[in-house]
Amino acid sequence: RGSRFGLANNLLKEYERRKRSNVWLETHVWHAKRFHMVAKWGYKVPYSPTRKGYRACYRATAKHCLVQDVSYYGCVELRGGEGTLKESLKRFCSERAGLTICAKAFVSGKRSGNVWLFERDRYPLGCVGRVKFAWRPEMEGDDRRTLWIFAHPVFYRKLVEMLVETFGLRNANRDDEPMEVDQ
Repeated sequence: RGSRFGLANNLLKEYERRKRSNVWLETHVWHAKRFHMVAKWGYKVPYSPTRKGYRACYRATAKHCLVQDVSYYGCVELRGGEGTLKESLKRFCSERAGLTICAKAFVSGKRSGNVWLFERDRYPLGCVGRVKFAWRPEMEGDDRRTLWIFAHPVFYRKLVEMLVETFGLRNANRDDEPMEVDQ
């Protein structure tokens, strides 16, 4: 009995050692049994399915649902006056490329969207990447709005740098307060 716990302890230590070089998603163990894993963007992500993976995916879609783990995407939260947010964010996208972050369809908070972001005032040049976003529905008595932007790790840092420069933000990870738009 003692050796069984020793084995579990060693296995846990081995997992911790492997995690040091790349971040594991919460679903890593499930994926590792069913997919070939690769190191990309600082994460260990599933690359191609094994034979077990095909069966598991088929069963999930046929009887229940299938969920994709994209927790490796980075999230930026912006809070501030709606006018200030819209005025600054419209400089990163163009209506010629489709609906923007500021479109009425999205600002109400009932729908999320996807949009191509460009370097500030550089459309159609300087494409940064496609982001997902969602506005928080308006709260009574609060004139501030909240917007969440989800970016792929390939360009997440660039997006954060652009937003910090545009809004004059401070890093929430350093002072434990959300990044706010200066009024």
